[in-house]
Amino acid sequence: MEQSYGFIREIQRKAKDYLFSGLRVSLCKWLIILILAFLVLDLELSNTLESLVRSFSSEPSFIVALYTLFGYGIFWFVSLPFDYYRGYVLEHRFELSTENVSGWFRSKIKASVLSLLLILLLVEGIYNFMWLNPTYWWMFLWVATAFAAAFLLYISPVLIMPLFFKFPKLEDKELLNRLTKLANKAGIKIIGVFEMKAEVKTKKAIAALTGIGNTRRMLLSDTFLSNYTNDEIESVMGHEIGHHIFGHIWKSTIMLSAALLLILFISHLTLQNISLFFNVHMDSVASLPLFALTFGLLFMAFIPVMNTLSRRAEGNCDQYELELVGKPEAYISSMIKLCDQNLRYACPSPLIEFLLYDHPSGKNRVERALAYKRRVQ
Repeated sequence: MEQSYGFIREIQRKAKDYLFSGLRVSLCKWLIILILAFLVLDLELSNTLESLVRSFSSEPSFIVALYTLFGYGIFWFVSLPFDYYRGYVLEHRFELSTENVSGWFRSKIKASVLSLLLILLLVEGIYNFMWLNPTYWWMFLWVATAFAAAFLLYISPVLIMPLFFKFPKLEDKELLNRLTKLANKAGIKIIGVFEMKAEVKTKKAIAALTGIGNTRRMLLSDTFLSNYTNDEIESVMGHEIGHHIFGHIWKSTIMLSAALLLILFISHLTLQNISLFFNVHMDSVASLPLFALTFGLLFMAFIPVMNTLSRRAEGNCDQYELELVGKPEAYISSMIKLCDQNLRYACPSPLIEFLLYDHPSGKNRVERALAYKRRVQ
């Protein structure tokens, strides 16, 4: 089937192996974390850690911060072997990574520090809002998180992404002119087109239209620029423009916020009803492992729903691109190249696509473009 659509059969076999290899590692990681979380609660180690932290300070916010720091450290070290195997070993085994071990660890530490800062703010918010209003803390936390998410969307291209990659301005004048005209045709204002220096870390192709307002910019990785024609690049960016035309950034943020609100509310009810079963008080930082466990399980349950909505949005952008650029052959070839270059399995079963894919499968994207081509001929 892969070959009939233009995908290289041998590469797609490798892509399928890559998909399920990564999935097995992730399942093992989260199964072990799940078991450890239950052991921590069942053996009341969470209360022991809280008592230990309280021996250093009586300041509530400092207790929360120190407990979170200890907890995150334990989670980080438990996760590290799995993250290393999936993020470094598998990426090299499947010939997708160009990064050495020290580079991988530097990136890992940067990402971990950023995650820790965000988690500290989140956990401080949880317990401070609980102390402020035990009944509606989850609503206050949700509002604060929604504003924080919008702020991160705004600053990410300027402050966060440059921590991991360099972004010089695109020097190809012809391509720059074509992409600028495409954005103008769609009525989208961008501050520029930038080359993403990704080949020092990966062989995967990356393209995006990221940021909002005066931080909106096109990003094209060197691994993308060196392997695709200008028509193919224009087609892929037409798809990315579609996300901004349809307001998908805001819609996805609202969708995630709605899911977060529901998850926080259910977590609140769960903590109210079962926290004493594990001998922890809901407003005590010792309840954090129970909160994290409940939140994580609920979030995982929402993933197929969010993936379904995401695939629908991506499909709308595919259709928009075909009508905006009007070069279905270029889009078909770009989708085939992207699947093969990034080892994205193009022909998953409907169940795997439903559970794991936030974009339509390569096969479905090519079929859409072929249908459009037949219709306009």
